[in-house]
Amino acid sequence: MSTMSFLSVCVLSACVQLAMSQVARGPPRAGGSGADDDGFPTPSGCCDWPSCFDERTQLCLDTCLMAWSQCPKKLFLMTCYSEYMSPFGALPLQCFPDAAPHMEEAEELGITGSAKEVRLAVHKLNGKHCHPKTGICRPDED
Repeated sequence: MSTMSFLSVCVLSACVQLAMSQVARGPPRAGGSGADDDGFPTPSGCCDWPSCFDERTQLCLDTCLMAWSQCPKKLFLMTCYSEYMSPFGALPLQCFPDAAPHMEEAEELGITGSAKEVRLAVHKLNGKHCHPKTGICRPDED
């Protein structure tokens, strides 16, 4: 038996075993293992969203690491605010590294709206004025 024939038999055997185990389990539950009472899947955390383009920073956001980085050339990523980014919709506010630490403060101040609106309001709250020559930054005065 040649090596190629042996490998083909092994792959075929593995496929048959996989198919048999699927039949034995029965049909999959709606929504997979993370389904709620309605049968729809629920997100388990920020890693359930793919990396996306953050319009505010003009950088790519790795949702699992909650970190920004330069976007690779010729790579198209959806905007983080797109409703079509994931089956769960747009990226939630707590997955943005600049907004997550200020969510309680935003709630206390009654700041509501979309992730984009809340991030903009939080950014204005924490705004700084930087001197163009020295680079020294001070909080904005009201």
